[in-house]
Amino acid sequence: MVTRFADLISRDEGKTLEFKRDLSSPDAVIRTVVAFANTSGGVLVIGVEDGTKAILGIDAP
Repeated sequence: MVTRFADLISRDEGKTLEFKRDLSSPDAVIRTVVAFANTSGGVLVIGVEDGTKAILGIDAP
C-alpha cells in the first residue's frame, strides 16, 4: 500500500488523478468525483497539497 501511495504522489495530476488538501471545499470534491464518473474513472487522493505534493495530516514514521 505504501508503494502504491508513493507512486501516486510521484505522478502529476491529470484526467485520472487529482490531489485535494482536505475536504473543506466539498463542491470541488464533488465536481472531481462527478468528472471521474462521467469519464474513465480516476483516483482522488485527499491529504496531499496541490503543487508541492506535501502529505498533510499524517506524522512521518
